[in-house]
Amino acid sequence: MRAFFTTYCSAFIRQDAPAIARHFASTIQVASDTGDDVTVHVATAGEWRKTIEHLLEMYRAINFGWAEAIALTCEIISPRLVHAHLRWSVQDSSHEPLYEFDTLYILARHSETFRIIAVAHNEIPQYRRCLAGIKEGGRRN
Repeated sequence: MRAFFTTYCSAFIRQDAPAIARHFASTIQVASDTGDDVTVHVATAGEWRKTIEHLLEMYRAINFGWAEAIALTCEIISPRLVHAHLRWSVQDSSHEPLYEFDTLYILARHSETFRIIAVAHNEIPQYRRCLAGIKEGGRRN
């Protein structure tokens, strides 16, 4: 799992949407805590690719430069199913911290390669605070 998330993280650092998308299954369920509510939706690969593009645009707005998994725990459910919990650190292009958030992933292996089939995260409130701080004059957290 560490190798999987290393390539996933590297794709985000490069802001390489096709490489990010290759880590996901053809259908994905996403649960997002927005700070006000929890949204849940199921996306096809094409729809998810648009979401990835939007996420990269959001990151450019905060001068994203680096992401790092600062904590990783995995639970093997079966040889073909894994649950992973990552704590992410998002940093700007100077490696200054912007914010941290948690994501739960469920990965499935239909062939030799695992793919993400479900995600639950709490990034949106942290992102919004960061963006508001930048707009208020550079304060990030």
